[in-house]
Amino acid sequence: MFIANPAGREEIAARANKKLPSPSSFAKPSGEGGWTHPKLRELQQYMCFHRSPHDIDTQTTPVVLLDPILAQVSHDCECATPTDADCKFAGLVASAMSQAFVDEEQRMQTFWQLLEDEFNVTFQRAKYHKAETGGSFIHLGGMLVNIEVKNEIGSGGGAIHVQNAAYAAAHAFQAKKVRGKSVCPTLLIELAGPNMSLSGAVYTDMALCDQLSPMVSLLWQPHSRLMVQAARCFAAIRNALPSLRSFYEALDQQALEQQEPTRQLEYPYKTSFVGPHGTAQHHEKLSRTCFKATLDSQEGLVLVKFCKSYSKDAHTCLSSHGYAPNLVAIASLTDGWLMVVMEFVTGCLWDEAPQKPVATLQAAVHLLHQAGFVHGDLRSNNIFVLADSVRVIDFEWAGVMEQSTYPLFMNHIDVTWPDGAKDGQPIKQEHDLWWLKLLCDQAAASLVAYC
Repeated sequence: MFIANPAGREEIAARANKKLPSPSSFAKPSGEGGWTHPKLRELQQYMCFHRSPHDIDTQTTPVVLLDPILAQVSHDCECATPTDADCKFAGLVASAMSQAFVDEEQRMQTFWQLLEDEFNVTFQRAKYHKAETGGSFIHLGGMLVNIEVKNEIGSGGGAIHVQNAAYAAAHAFQAKKVRGKSVCPTLLIELAGPNMSLSGAVYTDMALCDQLSPMVSLLWQPHSRLMVQAARCFAAIRNALPSLRSFYEALDQQALEQQEPTRQLEYPYKTSFVGPHGTAQHHEKLSRTCFKATLDSQEGLVLVKFCKSYSKDAHTCLSSHGYAPNLVAIASLTDGWLMVVMEFVTGCLWDEAPQKPVATLQAAVHLLHQAGFVHGDLRSNNIFVLADSVRVIDFEWAGVMEQSTYPLFMNHIDVTWPDGAKDGQPIKQEHDLWWLKLLCDQAAASLVAYC
């Protein structure tokens, strides 16, 4: 299945490239060229580099779901076991970067040389919108790596990750050959004094960038866990460089053989899974991690949901009795993500249903609890009504009673939770029953209003 609207991607790239100021100016929060300036409001619709709770940011798909190489970088930065080579190189870099440098150029050239010698790459200063990068590795039209360097944290007055991402976006806007067949994955390295972070940039129907690692110290601290973090980041770079090189070489060959991209470029890279149902063809984005799709082996729509946890057992407990959508498949992805494929429900939400089947919902919750499970998030937007039946959805938090806990970073601003429902705390039956009472009371109130 190919991209839904290739012309739209091309038009956006042309428009954004025309409006993008110098990346060094764009990185500053103030001034006419800064990324928050009202004059750049249209450009802000096409670029997301600085995650915030604002609507456009919450609706953009995470970079790690859009490219598997960058997903592996994220995983390696957190979980890789550094090799002897990674540890030696981390020590070498720490020894160099912990020195004082008279200016940014000197620090940049020293860092370049270390990376070039270790990873057999060549960096160059690439120019975009009257500004030069801090070092780019460009191969067959693709920007594999871009470096942004500041002599110390805060130097230059701009956000280093925004500036780095702006260079990657500028390249993608101009690289029509690779843009037409890929999301232009780029590994970004930010160096501010003796501190380094890794980010990932892609271009779908907008330019996106996410940080893939924390800012790690490159000071010489051999007995600190901080140097282990640095070694993991260098392990991630060591693994990613050959993968990115191979990707763009394969893309170059593909350009000679076909005129269409091999996958939908505005949707997550994972579309297939092991099982009888084959490949999901995305048709519509419902949220940053949920998509309406079809399967190539059967008729009808499915919902494809990407998440970090999911209780297959709790879901099938209800779906086997008609209280949840039929579950098609669950596939594992890199960096701890899951792809969950299920029947697409066409009913209305509990709030919108004129007739609310209270007894059926009570039976569904009772069945779940009798089987030893809890749900944890029985809000009205997770209950679909179909005639006199219900379909419970969203089993991300669900699991075995007395073993399942609430996730961290719950929404305590817009949602009032039952007593005891707190980040990291156990999910209890009484929490589900609190939501059930709320939904039943709502049904009773709507019935009175109807009468």
